[in-house]
Amino acid sequence: METLPVLQMVRRELQRQKISVAELSRGLKINTSSVSGMLKSPTFQVQRLAELSELLNYNFFRELAAKLPYTDPVYARESKQSEVEELQNRVKELEMEVGILRQTLKDLVSNR
Repeated sequence: METLPVLQMVRRELQRQKISVAELSRGLKINTSSVSGMLKSPTFQVQRLAELSELLNYNFFRELAAKLPYTDPVYARESKQSEVEELQNRVKELEMEVGILRQTLKDLVSNR
């Protein structure tokens, strides 16, 4: 497997958001020299990447997942299917509600 470009992604996002090493160190609550070292290392700990994602409000994990050639886990597909079914049921309920409201309006108008 080729090395994932985690460091390049983080640097790109820091530049895009114009966040300095000092600002990042304050946000992560770690020493500036540690942040500088982290930004030179070719790898990141998962927890540190999660902290960076939260701090920068950017999902590095989603970008990394998009680079992987693997299929989604089964539970993700099942979750999506469940969500689709729930939304379809909600649409049916709303359509029924609209029908009832239309009939109520017709009844009110015809009673005048």
